[in-house]
Amino acid sequence: MEDLISALEAEIGKTSDTENKIDLMNRLAEAVRPGNIEKSLSISIETIELAKSISYKEGLAQAYRKCGISCRLLSRYDDAFQFFEKALEVFSEINDPVGKARVINSMGNLYLNLGDYKYSLDYLHRCLLILKDLNEKKFEASVLTNIGLAYQESGDYTSSLESYLKSMQIYNENAFDVPESLLNNIGIVYMNLEDYKTSLEYFNRSMKLATEKNNILDRGFALGNIGIVHSHIKEYEKAIEYYNESFVILHSLGNKQAESNALVNIGKAYKDMGEFDKAIDYQNSHLNLQEEISDLSGKAAAMLSLGEIYFEMDNPEQAKKYYLDALRISQDIGDTINETAAHINLGKLFAKQENTVIALDNLYMAIDLAEKRNAKKDISGIHKILYEIFRGIGNYEKAFHHFEQYFTTEKEIINLESDRKMKSLSIQYQFLNAESEKKIALQEKEIYMLKNIELAEANENLIKVNEEKNEFMAVAAHDLRNPLSGILSFSRKIRTKFDSYDKKKICEIAHNIETTSEKMFELIAKLLDINAIESGKRNITFQNFDASDLIERVVNDYQERSEKKDITIICNIEKDLFIRSDSSAFEQILDNLVSNAVKFTLRGNKIHVKAGEINNYIHIEIKDGGPGMTESDMQKLFGRFTRLSAQPTGDENSTGLGLSIAKKLTELLSGRIWCENNSPQGSVFKLEIPVNKE
Repeated sequence: MEDLISALEAEIGKTSDTENKIDLMNRLAEAVRPGNIEKSLSISIETIELAKSISYKEGLAQAYRKCGISCRLLSRYDDAFQFFEKALEVFSEINDPVGKARVINSMGNLYLNLGDYKYSLDYLHRCLLILKDLNEKKFEASVLTNIGLAYQESGDYTSSLESYLKSMQIYNENAFDVPESLLNNIGIVYMNLEDYKTSLEYFNRSMKLATEKNNILDRGFALGNIGIVHSHIKEYEKAIEYYNESFVILHSLGNKQAESNALVNIGKAYKDMGEFDKAIDYQNSHLNLQEEISDLSGKAAAMLSLGEIYFEMDNPEQAKKYYLDALRISQDIGDTINETAAHINLGKLFAKQENTVIALDNLYMAIDLAEKRNAKKDISGIHKILYEIFRGIGNYEKAFHHFEQYFTTEKEIINLESDRKMKSLSIQYQFLNAESEKKIALQEKEIYMLKNIELAEANENLIKVNEEKNEFMAVAAHDLRNPLSGILSFSRKIRTKFDSYDKKKICEIAHNIETTSEKMFELIAKLLDINAIESGKRNITFQNFDASDLIERVVNDYQERSEKKDITIICNIEKDLFIRSDSSAFEQILDNLVSNAVKFTLRGNKIHVKAGEINNYIHIEIKDGGPGMTESDMQKLFGRFTRLSAQPTGDENSTGLGLSIAKKLTELLSGRIWCENNSPQGSVFKLEIPVNKE
């Protein structure tokens, strides 16, 4: 890095072309930034003035953007926004869509720094939309990585992994080198999911690749991440070895932010080992570096870490000093994450000193901040502390209230984490299957080239059976394990705490067991249904009935569910639609279609159900108010275990079997079912069943 900086400085000194000088200064600002953010900012400001003097707008836009990045890293967020807005304005003026996309990407990263994951994802997806019409595959993959990072920071590891794997797919499909940083990020997701084995595999892959390419920076990051894994499994001495090796590399590169992160990890390991003096030394070194690079968020976090060490050392005054300093800094820069942590720590400290009033003030402020971010782990921890405080002062009513809130939030966290782990496994399955399919496709070509049609057909059947087995395992693991886990948890509560529960509480738990069992029954019933249809064991019995009554009954069954999502179902159904068909199969088809419409319609939108007789067919249209479908969705719409790009809008369960069953039953009734995409206004499912079937 030092060689590059020296070369750029020499070239800037020699050039007489002002535009070229501006371009070189923009490159120099980027090269200097990892080691000296203030100097990088100073160079960019100088570049802005030079670009203005000759009206070189492209260079000016780039300099504005680089100023914004430096201000973001210095926690000068208001200044960063102003520079990014100016950059966006100039890039729009010169009609540079790639430049605009890069600024929007930077603004997404800025919101990520602020812990505002919703706005971060909004900007990053907006950037992705611009790139859709441009051939900027490497940049697109980079933005997907940033989206993965935003999901990762928000705790949505499933969506994070999905974005990372999409990014990796773009790199592979375009024969680009997969960045070591992406492998590191995927490893971090698995580490957060407590899959340490897979996590280490990705970190070691990253480290090996970085070593082969002489990428010292990412090798340092990989070593640090391996150290974190060993810390998680309480192998602290081994963790410190990796941290030290990482620190030496990062220090030699002059990357002070990364160097600072290595110091904080070493300090945490010594704290967990109970070696508080060493922990304080490392955290102070970390704090000094944060002050040196003017990272105020990092400075607040360092102070909180020091306060926690002094709290454990039973030195409340020193702990309080650091907590209050961290609180002031966090409030000044709008860092709600560290502000929440500071209030929690102050609440614990004052509670220990039996200063209940101040403790409660801090904890109530903390819970307000945590709820705004939907930070469930913080919310759970605060309720637990509040429960202990109120129990200690004999206010059992409030103690019980906070214990209930703690218990409810913990249950939500466990269910959420379990669901995310299983979804992550499913996503990995899909990714690996996609890679496997490419290899199989190449093998198939070779087979057909040899004119061995019989062998090719046999291979296709084996592939299909293997895919169905994998799909069944993924669905069964995801959709059966969670309900079984819930039933086990509820039944264990009744067994272990029967005497402490009143009749109302036992009825509530029994109701939870009942609804969880119904969810399992629904999946098993659908699996049995599709198996019966495909094996020819589904009996079809034709009889006369009024289809209009049946349609209205199915729609009415979903009125309560739709009202909870503020969805209006508008019906236009002709009366006396008499038909000769299988009423059970007809009802099941409609149930799947109406259920899907309610699941995927956005809150506050409408669903239109229309039915009438046309040319001796009952013609039914169900138009939802969802986001519509992608081309990929339309191609696989009626397949088994299909997972569409759109997600249910109310966290409903989706097996991926409903539409497949609907299509197969429609064919048994000699009918036709299809979908017309109306993106982004929704989708229209159409169904035709003959009126008279002998």
